[in-house]
Amino acid sequence: MSDGCETVVDAKGLEGSRPKLTAFIVCLGCVVVLLDVSIVNVALQRISDGLGGRVSDLQWIVDAYTLAFASFLLTGGTAGDRYGNKQVFGVGFVLFTLASVFCGTANNLPALITARVIQGIGAALIIPCSLTLLNHAFDDPAQRAKAFGWWAGSGGVSVAAGPLIGGFLVYLFGWRSIFFVNLPIGIIALLLTIRYIREEKPLPGRKIDWGGQLTSLFALAALTTVLIEGANWGWLSSPIIGLTLAFFLLSLLFLLIEARQSHPMLPLTLFRSPQFSVATSIGLLLSFPFYGLIFTLSLYFQQVCHYTPMQTGLAFLPVTGLLAVMNVYAGRLAAKRGVRFPIVAGLVIGGAGFFWLAFAAHAGAGYAVILLPLLSVGTGVPLILPPVTSVVLASVDRPQVGLASATLNAGRQVGAAAGVAVLGSLVSAGHNFVAGFRVAMIVSGVIYVIGTVLAVRFLPGNNGPASFDREQ
Repeated sequence: MSDGCETVVDAKGLEGSRPKLTAFIVCLGCVVVLLDVSIVNVALQRISDGLGGRVSDLQWIVDAYTLAFASFLLTGGTAGDRYGNKQVFGVGFVLFTLASVFCGTANNLPALITARVIQGIGAALIIPCSLTLLNHAFDDPAQRAKAFGWWAGSGGVSVAAGPLIGGFLVYLFGWRSIFFVNLPIGIIALLLTIRYIREEKPLPGRKIDWGGQLTSLFALAALTTVLIEGANWGWLSSPIIGLTLAFFLLSLLFLLIEARQSHPMLPLTLFRSPQFSVATSIGLLLSFPFYGLIFTLSLYFQQVCHYTPMQTGLAFLPVTGLLAVMNVYAGRLAAKRGVRFPIVAGLVIGGAGFFWLAFAAHAGAGYAVILLPLLSVGTGVPLILPPVTSVVLASVDRPQVGLASATLNAGRQVGAAAGVAVLGSLVSAGHNFVAGFRVAMIVSGVIYVIGTVLAVRFLPGNNGPASFDREQ
């Protein structure tokens, strides 16, 4: 009799703790996915030393992951609805973990880049399903909001800690360790997912927009290839001209498919809202210089300053360390002054930091010379994203909130891929790395000026982050 009572108590205890366990598991997914966005950059020089390759090859190592992540992000959410978010989340972890092993064992660059593509697809299945699982795990709105805060916080800390963790692992165990570290995390997450995350009824009526998925994937791949390989192949060479034409034709075809599709991957009606369109554009413009900076600055530290990977990771702290702190402050600032104020302030402060870096960086510059510009970038960038997210979510009807969030994240990943491609090409275009780096920082500053103009012109300046909210 007592055994039966204990079983009932254990079952009730499991049910009571299941939401928190679900939150822990999905946060673990967020951590490994976003950690891989930034952790690889500090290992690039060692990968180049081990496997060879030019700067363009290193760009592909970063962009192969980001491109696949961006391309499949919207489809990942639809797949979760259609086949069950628990199942798709688990499949994403299997793909991500196996691809991490393939990355760690790669003996040449094509194998590593291919494995990075698979990693990106796995990441695109994990992130949207993790949000849905978290939403379904908590019945209490207050607890749900707190759980979303944990999820967002874990992602921010992962991006911030990536260069430092990467530098530490590369310094002690070599560059392959940054991929092998995902193996135990992936296995633990899979076992916990099977054991603790609740099954939910799939929605077989949801259809995957394969036409939109494939055209968007090939369009982004064509654009990325043009941006990375243009300088190597020649901007007027037949392959580059052909890929440029392919990008425009595929983009036009994508728009036609989405306009006529009954279940479009990206409903174009979302962009009827000026606030949504501008905020999504600012999200893309935000990521372009920032992730391009992480890529080029890592090479600057190791090629120009001759830092070790560990020193490189520590040198990133003024930029990445401020992310977690300032993200929280941005939300409070938006609540007091309205969403436009922190966005404009972040773009101005961050843009000033990029322009400052352009003039401060030179071959003999010590770390102290570029420290203040890095602090400026690290202060400005995290002020932008939280209020931009608020604008995006407040500008759509409630049933479209998940899709709007996924669109913003996909746009940010596209911006990140383009930033690495363009800024990386600028530093490798000539024989002087520092001269190319300075041009790249000027371009970054100009992009933030454009973002500032868009924010001032189109975003609401009144108090309250969602004062323009539509009827829901």
